[in-house]
Amino acid sequence: MQSNDAHVKRMADLLREGAAMLSQICPDCKTPLFRLSGGEVICPGCNRRVVFAKSTDTERVATQAAVASSLEAVIMNKISDIRSCLESTTDLLALEKQIRVLSALFDLLEKVRKTKL
Repeated sequence: MQSNDAHVKRMADLLREGAAMLSQICPDCKTPLFRLSGGEVICPGCNRRVVFAKSTDTERVATQAAVASSLEAVIMNKISDIRSCLESTTDLLALEKQIRVLSALFDLLEKVRKTKL
């Protein structure tokens, strides 16, 4: 590995040569990655080429389903919280606000459930 000054100099050189700094960082040295004009991605800190693994459609769908299930659980907890508040609310304005929030939560719940299909 190089010193921090060497990393900065190498990154500046890459930018001058037309490379693009990416938002991703090297998992080893935490230096920003760069895409060269030819499309190759490199880490100027480790001085090596970086290859991104593509996730399969199955992995992506499984991840989306897990996120949707987690979100569904949070929404159901909020619906339960509002249900408890509805029982004790006597203020009509507060009641109206709770009903609007409840309606929005049910709409969101429906959308989340559709993404799981």
